[in-house]
Amino acid sequence: MSVSAKTNDQLAELRRRVAEIVDLGQAAAVLGWDQETMMPPKGAHFRATQKAALHGIIHERLVDPKVGQLLTSLENASAQKELAELDRAFLRVIRRDFDRATKLPDSLVKDLAIATTEGVESWHRARSESRWDIFAPDLRKIVELKRQEARCVGFAEHPYDALLDEYEPGATCAQLIPLFDDLRRQTVSLLERIDRSPRRPSRAPLTQTFDRAKQATFGERVLRRMGFDFEAGREDVSAHPFTTSFGPTDVRITTRYDEHDLAVAFYATIHEGGHGLYDQGIPIDLARTGLGECASLGIHESQSRLWENLIGRSIAFWRFALPELKTLFPAQVANVTPEDMFGAVNQVERSLIRVEADEITYNLHIILRFEIERRIIAGEVDVDDLPSLWNRLTKDYLGIDVPNDAMGVLQDTHWASGLFGYFPTYSLGNLYAAQLWATIRREIPDVDERISRGEFAPILAWLRDRIHRYGRRYRPGELIERATGEAPNPVYLTRYLGEKYGQIYGF
Repeated sequence: MSVSAKTNDQLAELRRRVAEIVDLGQAAAVLGWDQETMMPPKGAHFRATQKAALHGIIHERLVDPKVGQLLTSLENASAQKELAELDRAFLRVIRRDFDRATKLPDSLVKDLAIATTEGVESWHRARSESRWDIFAPDLRKIVELKRQEARCVGFAEHPYDALLDEYEPGATCAQLIPLFDDLRRQTVSLLERIDRSPRRPSRAPLTQTFDRAKQATFGERVLRRMGFDFEAGREDVSAHPFTTSFGPTDVRITTRYDEHDLAVAFYATIHEGGHGLYDQGIPIDLARTGLGECASLGIHESQSRLWENLIGRSIAFWRFALPELKTLFPAQVANVTPEDMFGAVNQVERSLIRVEADEITYNLHIILRFEIERRIIAGEVDVDDLPSLWNRLTKDYLGIDVPNDAMGVLQDTHWASGLFGYFPTYSLGNLYAAQLWATIRREIPDVDERISRGEFAPILAWLRDRIHRYGRRYRPGELIERATGEAPNPVYLTRYLGEKYGQIYGF
């Protein structure tokens, strides 16, 4: 069926409106990036009002009744099969965004922008001084606003579902609780087997003195080999590594450095580089349509975790990367072998910091946060009680004591940014990544040999074809099924972890 002139005009008008909304959102993202990397500490007040103004304008544009009228008319044309599949996907995601936004008062959107901007600044101070009392008042405001958001958006069973759905469409507590309970049991079982093993890989190759500038050079070399385009992106330093995109030709990633632990900056760089490759891989023609974003944060996380862990912590990777490292740090790693590095970067040890956790214990960090967030949003725990709850669960889950708040409840920036519902996507990303990697290994049988030669182009091309080029065209589960031929299946993660760490620890 041909598209009528009226329908074409309506599509063009909706696309024009959406493109402006995307542009405004990316302008707000520039302010957020600058706040984390360049802004002086005293700039927080004015930055808060600037971001609130922009987010208010974005919200007003999105909830304009004309957008709703265009959607309704075009959805009628879609029902009559007048529109192409890509146009129907465009309507689906804009309808989702419109419906969610129309439930949120403009005042709430602005209040959240102010509260989170100020919260990020107080979090920075609190973390540097390890003082929860500095951050707690701002977090209390943010939590109350997020509870209001959940009530406005609506939910069937748990208020946390309303926030979780923003980052992983369709996900609910009812789905994730049994999934994470099973993942926790299997993780604990693996940890017990590792504890019983007499093998103990050494982290010594990583814990020497490594010049920061040379670390940056090493990270950049690996990013370039992975395919990160530095003419369409850059890397900077922030307290908490992150990635943000202002479009596929302007993608910013950050890392942080520890001159006495090579892994801190290097794996942050690879992790954020995986995010950056996804953002750079979204087609230009989707960039200002509302479709030019990730299918979900779980899918986005699958890309970073795949590069960081399934590739970057493999022995094949260190057969390629170690000679590069030796050119920069000959004294530190002169006698180190790829096998030594493979053991060092995969040592399993219960630790306090999520972003530095090994693959086995990492999901315990996420499940801990998932449990706390559900309680906060449900009103079952007070903000003042979070440090003690965090410390108790860390002891229960990881068997270690938390010495101070900076290494405990203050270690992540997510709550300061209002990102309640975000944390579960990290473990979902691990699940998706393992399933994608199993498919890659099946379809590129010599992938290990290619990695050992630093040939990452076939992997990136596969990800571009199966994941990146679609943006939000498909829902997360549908995208994974299209990429792998199977609905999301957690068995691939547990199988991968069991096989890999069985090899390392001899069970």
